[in-house]
Amino acid sequence: MRIGIVTQPLEMNYGGILQNWALQQALKKLGHEPITIDAYQRYSTVHYLFNCLRAIVKRLAGRSVGLPRPYKGALRNELMGNFIEEHIDKTKVMWHYKRDIVKKYGIEALVVGSDQVWRARYNGDHLEDMYLGFAEGLKLKRIAYAASFGVDDWEYTEQQTARCAALAQQMDAISVREPSGVTLCREHLKVKAECVLDPTLLLEASDYDSIIDSYWDDEEPYLAVYCLDITPEKEAFFNRLAATRGLKVRRFSAGWKSELTIGQWLAMLSKATIVVTDSFHGTVFSILFGRDFYTLCNADRGNPRISSLLTPLGLTSRLITYSEVKEMKQVVDWSDVHGRLASLRRDSVSFLLNNL
Repeated sequence: MRIGIVTQPLEMNYGGILQNWALQQALKKLGHEPITIDAYQRYSTVHYLFNCLRAIVKRLAGRSVGLPRPYKGALRNELMGNFIEEHIDKTKVMWHYKRDIVKKYGIEALVVGSDQVWRARYNGDHLEDMYLGFAEGLKLKRIAYAASFGVDDWEYTEQQTARCAALAQQMDAISVREPSGVTLCREHLKVKAECVLDPTLLLEASDYDSIIDSYWDDEEPYLAVYCLDITPEKEAFFNRLAATRGLKVRRFSAGWKSELTIGQWLAMLSKATIVVTDSFHGTVFSILFGRDFYTLCNADRGNPRISSLLTPLGLTSRLITYSEVKEMKQVVDWSDVHGRLASLRRDSVSFLLNNL
């Protein structure tokens, strides 16, 4: 079956790109032909020109700054763009979701998911596209896989609630990534939903071997820091932890400050002695690779999505709040964790099997 995937724009987000790649791999294993609708509905030419102007001002001030380059009409640099072009099956880049994309690419089913696709603040005026509103009335399957609200409170306006509820009720099956999402769907969208794993967890660690850059080689043990939002409290914690363990600190950034390819980012996590992160997918891959890790609370980006990941795996002690930034002595039983993960993975794959 030809399946169109609707997700957040594939930009400068390691986890966002990898969850899309992983969902495609999982669907291919089930015998389907997935293609991601490559839409950049949130940005405009005005935004790009503003970034150019800002770069020019910095150059006039004597700073060595290059002009931003649009990547095939989108805000995406070569670090991420090359991976997307080589490893993700996708449509031509478009600025908006369009109804005719279904016919053009022979799409028989649409799957929306996963990373915070149903969070209102991340979708602006295009929230209903994440509920497949652009394809309303067309004869095809409509499924939500691991759709995430990101938070456990309701952010929608009354108008958004009414419109998205109507679209959700037209879907053939709905699954969400967090248990709180089941409640939000029932109470606000008036639909039933079940909880499944993030797409990245549908695969095993070995499934990522083909995209990990093998030349990454750091013989000296290190503590990897992948934090989306650095604060003095976080910095004090990982520096103290590294000193206690006798490890050097290797810090890695996200977004436009990124310096690693997708493959290097995965290698960085897989080879680390310890990982300190405030990222959902930084946590995911620490678990997949069996790395000792600490996840620092990041309420603005959504703590519920991380706690809902850690709870069924028995890893809640690894989510640390600012009031308790101290090293945990508990040793992770990775055999138990991966056993629990395998069971959850089977249930999540069954959702796709049963509904596609």
